[in-house]
Amino acid sequence: MSTSIPEVAANNIKHCLLIEMQIGTTTYYVSNSWKAITYDGNTYTELGSFLAVGEFTEDIKTTNGDLSMVLTGIPAGNVQTVMQNPVKGGVVKIFRAFFDDNYTVTNVYPRYNGLITNYSISESVSLDQGDITNSVAISVASINTILENRVNGQRTTPQDRVRYFPGDTTFARVPIINNTAYDFGKDYTGGGGYGGGGGRGGGGGFPPWNINVGMR
Repeated sequence: MSTSIPEVAANNIKHCLLIEMQIGTTTYYVSNSWKAITYDGNTYTELGSFLAVGEFTEDIKTTNGDLSMVLTGIPAGNVQTVMQNPVKGGVVKIFRAFFDDNYTVTNVYPRYNGLITNYSISESVSLDQGDITNSVAISVASINTILENRVNGQRTTPQDRVRYFPGDTTFARVPIINNTAYDFGKDYTGGGGYGGGGGRGGGGGFPPWNINVGMR
């Protein structure tokens, strides 16, 4: 299997980044191209230099690690529309698109897939025209990194149990017995123990066993 992108061997390479951002119930399609790009039935709005994407590893596989993006020149009304939806947790997908001289897409390769972890908004005012524009900085964490750091398995808590099996009360009493001490054996009165006095059969006998039960 080839581990290279054949398009990069050409003398004249035309390419751009296609970015798909799902925020709330709305999906936004943008690119750093100077011309609108249509791919897979979606039109990616051309942002050119108004879209800055931080560096990430470009290889044959989708890359890991965090990523930063900055969108500038956004009208205030558009920012308000975006802010009406939960931005954090939004899905970001980045593709590298190659196209011919007519700007028809010839090939697209997935480059990044992540979730928005943070964002910030800054505002600027044009002294000449008095227009207000905004810049949005977005931090994204790779899906691969999130999955690698996730702990698998089920906890012995009622909340985790009903998450997988709604209505199941198997662990309902776990909080009650959490850190509860249980004594086993007869009362310890001292005396012989193992070494003297009554020995194993007489005297004070054994101290009770004490077991603490806790939740994982």
